[in-house]
Amino acid sequence: MFGLFRRNKGQGDTVEVATEPVERRASERRDTYADAVALSNTGHFLKKGIALDLSANGSRLRFENGDNLNNGLVVSIARYGIKRRARLRWRTRTDIGVEFLDEVE
Repeated sequence: MFGLFRRNKGQGDTVEVATEPVERRASERRDTYADAVALSNTGHFLKKGIALDLSANGSRLRFENGDNLNNGLVVSIARYGIKRRARLRWRTRTDIGVEFLDEVE
């Protein structure tokens, strides 16, 4: 039927080789489970959530609904003494990835 089921003669079975995931992070990430608070640049409370992982350059945060969070926020993770301005790098309905920019005074 249009050659769909015809076998190629002379070709052996191919072996699939699993590729290793490529790490693109600039610094090591560690799993975390700590309370996190998202604040506006002016210091107003936006949302409370959980930091799921943390690195020197950023974090993955989970909120009940993080849809209305935008760039220009401050992330506070009190357990680790972090209060930094952050930029959104990616988003799902509940999770956001942020890149830390600088310390907040």
